[in-house]
Amino acid sequence: MDTDVVVIGGGSAGLQAALTLGRMRFDVVVVDAGHPSNAPAHAIGGLLGAHDVAPGDLLATGRAQLAELPSVRLIEGEATRVDASHDVALADGTVLGARAVVLATGMDYGFPALPGMDGLWGTAVVHCPFCHGWEARDARIGLLVAGEEHAAHLVPLLRRLSADVEVFDAVAGLRSSAGVLEAVILPDGSEVPRDVLFVAAPPTPRDTAFAHLALERTGPGLVVTDEFGRTSVAGVYAAGDLVAVAPAVVQALASAQRAAVGVTRDLSGAALAPSSADGLRPHR
Repeated sequence: MDTDVVVIGGGSAGLQAALTLGRMRFDVVVVDAGHPSNAPAHAIGGLLGAHDVAPGDLLATGRAQLAELPSVRLIEGEATRVDASHDVALADGTVLGARAVVLATGMDYGFPALPGMDGLWGTAVVHCPFCHGWEARDARIGLLVAGEEHAAHLVPLLRRLSADVEVFDAVAGLRSSAGVLEAVILPDGSEVPRDVLFVAAPPTPRDTAFAHLALERTGPGLVVTDEFGRTSVAGVYAAGDLVAVAPAVVQALASAQRAAVGVTRDLSGAALAPSSADGLRPHR
């Protein structure tokens, strides 16, 4: 056995899980491919105590905390396969044996690739009013809708933030200057001045390494867990965007803490407490 726990993913969820487990004196290996989905954002919105902190800065602080824990090791690399036996294969051929695995790989967000969008995603083109809405308050807000349900969900929220909300069914491109959005270009070539554009960005789980596992899923590929992060595969836990219907850093931290507590409870006993699909409930 190489380690007690392998945490796959070095974003906020993965680092939080490793921090809690390391503080409980477990041997932990964090495997980080280095591509956090929120990296383009200028700051983490709505996280208590982290006002105007960039995602990369939060992760750097987290890594510094982990460096103080002698039982936690971080590997820069990519996990290519997770087995139900808790063996984790890496792209460089390394295989790590563990007593438990925490999946914290996150999601990829399918935002529209609009002409003129370079450099705007995460700043002037965003998808979450809870993460970015305060920064867009009283601005000229645009919403590119992806169906009636999307519009019905977001329009009331955005109108809490600004009296100037324009809804678009189709957009041909964007005009910006020095990274600042100036206008939305419509299919007929006309322009509507806007400061920020909200779009749909449907998530896809980063699950190439574990898609073969018999994990119970719900929603857009979300992994179902119990209240302690246990999945339907014994000894495999999940946290972060993989389990969150409403993804946000605060949700990632909370779910990672729960998963770390679950791992601690289970590994501190005589044996792992296997989960069953019957005992799981989807996040709502």
